[in-house]
Amino acid sequence: MAVAQVGLKRSYQEMRGYPPNPGSTPASRDRSPSRTPGGVNSASVVRAVFDTPTHHWIDQPRTVSFEPNASIVLLGVRGVGKSSLGIIAASAYNRRLVDCERAFLDATGSSTQAFRKSSSLTEYHEKHREILERTFDTYRKDAVIICSFSDLTPDGARLLREFAKDHPVIHVNRDARGIQSYLQVWAQERVRKLLCATGPILRSCANFEFFNWSEQSARNPSLSSDHGLLSTDAKSANGSFMTLKGVEREFLNQLRNILGDINHRSSHHSAYPLSQVPVEARMFTLCAVAHVDAVYGSTIDLDELQVGADAVELRVPPILDWSTSSTLETEATMLRIAEAYARLRRATILPVILTVSADEPESDETCTTSLLNYCFRLAPEYCTVNLSLPDTQLRSLVSNRGRTAVIASREFTERPAAGWEDPECIAQYERAAGLGCQIFKLTIPASRAADNFALEAFRQRVARLARPTFLIAYDTGPRGRTSMCFNKLLTPVEGPELNALEARDGDRRAAVTAKHVITALFATFLYEPMHFFIYGANVSYSLSPAMHNAAYKACGMPHRYFTHSSSNLEDFRRLARDHHFGGAAVVQPYKTGVMPMLDGLSPHARAIGAVNTIVPVRELDANGSIPSELVLLSQLNRSGPVQALYGQNTGT
Repeated sequence: MAVAQVGLKRSYQEMRGYPPNPGSTPASRDRSPSRTPGGVNSASVVRAVFDTPTHHWIDQPRTVSFEPNASIVLLGVRGVGKSSLGIIAASAYNRRLVDCERAFLDATGSSTQAFRKSSSLTEYHEKHREILERTFDTYRKDAVIICSFSDLTPDGARLLREFAKDHPVIHVNRDARGIQSYLQVWAQERVRKLLCATGPILRSCANFEFFNWSEQSARNPSLSSDHGLLSTDAKSANGSFMTLKGVEREFLNQLRNILGDINHRSSHHSAYPLSQVPVEARMFTLCAVAHVDAVYGSTIDLDELQVGADAVELRVPPILDWSTSSTLETEATMLRIAEAYARLRRATILPVILTVSADEPESDETCTTSLLNYCFRLAPEYCTVNLSLPDTQLRSLVSNRGRTAVIASREFTERPAAGWEDPECIAQYERAAGLGCQIFKLTIPASRAADNFALEAFRQRVARLARPTFLIAYDTGPRGRTSMCFNKLLTPVEGPELNALEARDGDRRAAVTAKHVITALFATFLYEPMHFFIYGANVSYSLSPAMHNAAYKACGMPHRYFTHSSSNLEDFRRLARDHHFGGAAVVQPYKTGVMPMLDGLSPHARAIGAVNTIVPVRELDANGSIPSELVLLSQLNRSGPVQALYGQNTGT
């Protein structure tokens, strides 16, 4: 196996065979602010050398479906963490790790830098093309290949684009602060310009993008640096670092979204039954709303935002005029979006929805489409497209979605005369379904409270069509909040305290929080109060009641959690048959003793041979068996006779 190498630092002029700058030492870590990263003085130099138009990547055909064992390419400038990510992917998928720099060394006996010094530029380009071509031919399957920016000679870019036609090629990016902190060279602004200058050509050779976000921490300055495993600067308490487990979780999650391999789901997901059930298959799910500026600027508490939510929507501001924006401006905007997305991914295990805001009248269709193309490259679980776009553009977007589910959105700014009975409502649903969108979202402003109740007839009409496209539908405005509480799929909710960056004044009066919705569901008896408890020989010391009851209050749930200590399981038999029994945590010494009382076990509980969580089953399948996790989920928050008990083990 070729070991991933950090690579030798070399100037851009040297890479192209130009003489080095007088007095410069290529291998040094020069901190001089006058030195330009990699010798790149502007974006025009990069484009001129590689003959790549500024936005060439937008027009490149993009493949998003691959064979399960197709090799993965990681591509990026130095310092973005390709080697660390390569080791993570190779270990998780049991693949060979191949570094192109090391492949050149193995084939020629010298590094690319040494070979260039001893040979002509033509000889170097020919040898580089030959080795790169051989590497791609040899490792077409079951490998993770690391490519650097120096591999993008004119032939190298062409070979990568060919390889990307049937292989995932991931452009790895990183924040300038993280790169500068790791390399200890140049000013952050110069690193940022390098990222902007190299972005278009790197993206033109790739079909996906991963942003390797560097966290800022003052908690553990003793973290060590290992070039082979984790890029980190631990020289000061405020240095940049990347938490390896967080990076692993994010990257494997994206690879799973790209490759569709559920067997490589992060281990922490499997402990949560909800993670096994798609959001669209649940009832009354909520979507917490965040904006790129708020996430990027850290002006929003992402932990607090997620309370009670089933997904998080990241709203992306439009680029008003892509054609007149400079490359640096456009690339800086995309880097900002990617970093905000990466920050959100680090903070949550919930599915993420990327939505390009389309409420700006100045926004251009081409700009919106280009930005959506970029969002799909990040491989989120969901992406929202606006049905105001022409069908040709929508078909192109949907065909390039990969495994990202598409939410087609039609938001009326004025209420039609016929309201929800307007023919366009059904027509737009049919249009979204015909385009192959997984979810259709329709909103109409409400002018009076009665408008909320006309919505149910529309839902029934959609249900009778029996199409596979799911429906999000609610009224907007202050008088539309009632319908938002009873929308069954991905109702947008704001955080407990609406931030000035999160909503305009007019939106604040029309917004709902997760607590608003959950409280309404209980107040209208769609959900019912339940009793929960922790059961053991002596659980009087347990902090579980305090934690659970506080969480219930914060979420708007009128449940009650208490302790119950007993020297035997007789009390458990009685408590578990109560019509309002919602579930129980079981601790020592009853984790195995309670199992004969159970009618079914989760795979985890069966494998471990013990349970720590028991939930009631109020409706059995027609054959008398325990229903699926999805059906069990639909029985939560409902009282009634308990027909069976189901044991789980959360691994805690």
